[in-house]
Amino acid sequence: MEKIENDDLPMHIKEVYLFGSFLKGKVEPHDIDILLIYDSDRTAKKYEYIDKKGRPRWRMTALRRSPSKLRAHLKKNAERTVDLSICPSLEEFKKDLAKELDCCLKIWSETDRDWKAKLNDHFLRDRKVD
Repeated sequence: MEKIENDDLPMHIKEVYLFGSFLKGKVEPHDIDILLIYDSDRTAKKYEYIDKKGRPRWRMTALRRSPSKLRAHLKKNAERTVDLSICPSLEEFKKDLAKELDCCLKIWSETDRDWKAKLNDHFLRDRKVD
């Protein structure tokens, strides 16, 4: 999460969601499923440059490789297996799923970065017994 918060990545991330078995509190989840929502305009700006004639241009090869670079950057030194999905919106991600997404938690956004509290609240809430 520090890498995302520092915006030192090949793509500009707007939101981070957790989903899957880890979020559901499975005793032994195989991996952590993370959905990264990116800002396509701000990501493109990272690859923009001005040519000799003063016109804006983009390093298209680097831009096309940005999702794979992002995955490699975030998975490096991970303590457990991380399954990263990258999409421009949650709605687009849901459209591509084979089945309905039954559990999804937004843990971070540009305007609300308190991801630790959200995880703590989520997992403590599930442990409370009425």
